[in-house]
Amino acid sequence: MTFMKILLPLLVLLTTGCAHSIHQVYVSAQDARSAGQGQWVTADAMDFVVLGFQTNTSYVEQAYKELESKCPGRLAQVSTEHLTSFKLLSYEQKVVLKGLCVKS
Repeated sequence: MTFMKILLPLLVLLTTGCAHSIHQVYVSAQDARSAGQGQWVTADAMDFVVLGFQTNTSYVEQAYKELESKCPGRLAQVSTEHLTSFKLLSYEQKVVLKGLCVKS
């Protein structure tokens, strides 16, 4: 009985933990023509991976298309963040795109 009192909480702690990380942030070249102009737009998409099997392999393209659809003009100063949340036997990848929408 004492063994179960120790094992059960330890098992719960090991199986419910998670971690989050930002892998990389990329910022495109700054355009002097667009400085101080336009409006910031944001788009994101994610992929859930279980035991190495991806559920959405085109999540980056989806986020970029969404970002383009939010901007009727020209996108400038685009930044990309790649984030991961690790869970038990799975993880979630997320990409966040931000760009300055400048009217052409």
